[in-house]
Amino acid sequence: MSDVEIRERTVNQTRAYLALLQAQRWDEWIDLWADDAVLEFPFAHDSRQNVYRGKRDILEYMSATTGSIVVDSVTDLRVHPLLDPEAVVVELQIAGRQIVNGSPYNQRYVTIFQYKDGKIVNYREYWNPLVSIEAFGGYEEWLTASSSYSKPKNATA
Repeated sequence: MSDVEIRERTVNQTRAYLALLQAQRWDEWIDLWADDAVLEFPFAHDSRQNVYRGKRDILEYMSATTGSIVVDSVTDLRVHPLLDPEAVVVELQIAGRQIVNGSPYNQRYVTIFQYKDGKIVNYREYWNPLVSIEAFGGYEEWLTASSSYSKPKNATA
């Protein structure tokens, strides 16, 4: 495949990722990942796990997080292809609400996707924890809620 074809596949896979994630079609969504993929949250709270390795851990984590926030819409979606045809940066904003208390959850994300042979091998996500803390009703409530779907740092699978 040419770089142009690879880049087009990368962008299409990324758009499929976002659509499947929003629809919570987990079986199809996890098929976009390589078996040994890595999901990273570089600015995760010190007490929480910030790296998930392998499809099983990634699926377990991501499917559990959808139980706390309802996404009503995705706006300002921008997919930026990079020089590496198997990499993109995605910017997006979601409008949603926290399930338990109904507080607004309007979050912006910047995500870096790295693919190999059409499968996600590395996913790195950046977002503002202050938006989450406010939606959950405060710092302690946010920590408690996030502990239900995130293992303590250095936990084993």
